[in-house]
Amino acid sequence: MILNIYLCLNGNNNSMKCLHQNNLQLLNHYQKAKIYFCPACRLIFSEKLLKQFKPTEIYKNYYKNEMAGRFGFGLEIIIKLFRLYRAFKIFTICPKAKNILDIGSGRGYTLYFLKKIFNYQRTAGTQIEPNAYKFSKEKLNLEIYNRDLLDMTFSKESFDIISLWHVFEHLQNPETYLETIHNLLKPSGKLLIEIPNYDSWTRKFCGYFWLGLDLDYHLTFFNYQTLSNLLKKCGYDVKLIHTFSLEYSTFISVQSLVSRLTKTDQLFFNWLQGKSKFKAELLLHFFLFVILTPFCLMINLFLFFSKKGEVLLVLATK
Repeated sequence: MILNIYLCLNGNNNSMKCLHQNNLQLLNHYQKAKIYFCPACRLIFSEKLLKQFKPTEIYKNYYKNEMAGRFGFGLEIIIKLFRLYRAFKIFTICPKAKNILDIGSGRGYTLYFLKKIFNYQRTAGTQIEPNAYKFSKEKLNLEIYNRDLLDMTFSKESFDIISLWHVFEHLQNPETYLETIHNLLKPSGKLLIEIPNYDSWTRKFCGYFWLGLDLDYHLTFFNYQTLSNLLKKCGYDVKLIHTFSLEYSTFISVQSLVSRLTKTDQLFFNWLQGKSKFKAELLLHFFLFVILTPFCLMINLFLFFSKKGEVLLVLATK
């Protein structure tokens, strides 16, 4: 299938960038969106990437209520513990770092812990979703900007670390972001990216029911090779890639398998987020979660340094 989309020049270096002009290969045709592969740049993406839209419109209600939290039933405590663990992970990767920019910083808890516990001098973040932005700025007193990174003017070589935690797959212009980030990192500065792994073992088995697909929000999809190639193209030295996340891997696997077995659309996850009311059929989902969780945890740990785990965690340096 051929889609005629124009090519444009990059404003920074006048190099031609692929906006997926010819001979796109249709990989999957789901009800919510089609998934394409571009032979020219080897990017896998949703058809939504080719459409004009404002990200602020999509994420307007992504965080339903910042005062009570996105999740209920006591899960907010667990979420905060995961953000503390994420802050600790960042600290161990670069213990001498003094400042960080977290792109798409959620409600800001990772930055908050880096500032309060690990003594970071500057913890900046970007967040275009209004509720999360307001919570980060007013409740956590963080340096948060409610603009897209590409619309901002940070000083060159400002940050020791720049991170994107499950944000990179939402971006319309991933290559432009990587180039901008490269300019903002100090010499030998570190870039951390965590995203769903399109080559994960459950994606291949579950197809549309794979939780990492998330066609309402995700625009691009990467595997081990395509992400590392893009980083190298943009001037980064890839130091580490592994495919396990304590926070995400097991849950993605279990929810995907449960959805596949029950032929339902992430029913349990939607209930946790308050997007749907309790239904009797959720009892079966609870049972399946209990049965499948230990097995999925062991499988994901076994796949830690493989190319088939649920997520890609990448550490690259400038």
